[in-house]
Amino acid sequence: MNKLDDLLTIPTACLIIFLVAITMLVRRFVESIWPELSTKTPVTIRQRLWELFILPAIPAVLGMTFCLIVPASVWPYYPSVASATRLSLGIYGWALGWLSASAYQQISNVLKKKWNVELPGATGNTPAPPADLPTASPPGK
Repeated sequence: MNKLDDLLTIPTACLIIFLVAITMLVRRFVESIWPELSTKTPVTIRQRLWELFILPAIPAVLGMTFCLIVPASVWPYYPSVASATRLSLGIYGWALGWLSASAYQQISNVLKKKWNVELPGATGNTPAPPADLPTASPPGK
């Protein structure tokens, strides 16, 4: 086995999926409390801050917190990470969180582009224009 096979194990994949699921729950909770942060509303500075900075950072913070709280005797970490310092566990969790966020974003982009399927919480939606705007008539009429 090579080093990548040692690093990407079934428990690591489960942790990445867990981080995506928890992030989706946090997103639904926050957007139900503050609906102006949802992609269904017109774009604001708060929504852009939420979409581009806070939301992608949530899985990284959750991953780091998980790896710092759960000891190596309970969770099967990568051996060289588990035997090193708490800082290495935190960095490992941070990296897994960023991996989960970017993997979710890439998968949702591919599904949207190839099959026009939107995953829950997909970003980049543009709000529909208001229906009460007058339509432009062709020139000369």
